[in-house]
Amino acid sequence: EYVAAMEAKKGESMSAEDLQLHVEKLKMTPEQTEVRDKVKAELKKAGLLDPEFCTDEEITRFSQARKFEIKKVMKMIENAVTWRREAKPQNIRPKDIEKECSTGKTFVAGKDKFGRPVIVMDSSVENSKDHNGKIQNLLFHLEHAKRLMPENVDKWVLFIYLDKFSFWNSPPMKTSSETNNCLMLRFPERMGHCFLYQPPTLFSVVWKMASPLIDARTKKKIHFMGGSFAKGSANDKKLNELMGEEWRKIVGVDDTYSSTKARGYDNKKIFDDLNKFYAKYDEEKAAASKGKESIPAPTTQAPAPPPKQAQEVKPTD
Repeated sequence: EYVAAMEAKKGESMSAEDLQLHVEKLKMTPEQTEVRDKVKAELKKAGLLDPEFCTDEEITRFSQARKFEIKKVMKMIENAVTWRREAKPQNIRPKDIEKECSTGKTFVAGKDKFGRPVIVMDSSVENSKDHNGKIQNLLFHLEHAKRLMPENVDKWVLFIYLDKFSFWNSPPMKTSSETNNCLMLRFPERMGHCFLYQPPTLFSVVWKMASPLIDARTKKKIHFMGGSFAKGSANDKKLNELMGEEWRKIVGVDDTYSSTKARGYDNKKIFDDLNKFYAKYDEEKAAASKGKESIPAPTTQAPAPPPKQAQEVKPTD
């Protein structure tokens, strides 16, 4: 899927360097591979090498987030593994977030032209005061976005509606802080682009103040987008370039706003699709697990010695 998309878009939009920053898995240098392997060995020694989570690709993302400095990488990934053992985000299923997700305040809307999952967020359709429920809803969609990525795609797109933002419908500080922790510390190097749609002036002021402290790579991924989004506008052209011509349909930007449903969101259709996806996903996972269990473990018994040859009996005189 990814290769087909790249062939179709060859020569458009992004250089090889930009694709590495915004779309693809990191192409490792020998030195970076050595760091990743050392981190993997340390995790195994500490009893934290979760076989499902601590893949080479995942360890690479944590290593990249901490500039391949082993001590910093270890601290970050140890905290993430410990957190996952308690939170178990990989086990959240559609039935667990049905109420929280009913307005589409966070949902995976589809894929852009590079095959990146597009996560739409809109706090103006908030329907809950349950902190744990909100975080569970977020985690489900982050895990789901990961599962939708084609082979070489490593990142998602965040499209955040802010045109109806107010402090009355914004998440409390506790939820905002935990959301940031999830995105930055537990799912590092997953953001390809973040588009902020019609952000209030306050956001731009805060961004300018914080910008000098933000990593240059991260700054390249974040776009504050105000003004017109009409077809043919500068914003439309930019999103056509960075997401593809279907961006309007994916995020529902032309839909009529409602305080009870996010733009681009169809609760029944999306939940029907999610239930079908996870019925198949869990069935395949169970079958794979059963298959592993049926493989006999290698024997540790020493091989039997070869039979002794009968001694030749010499005739006597």
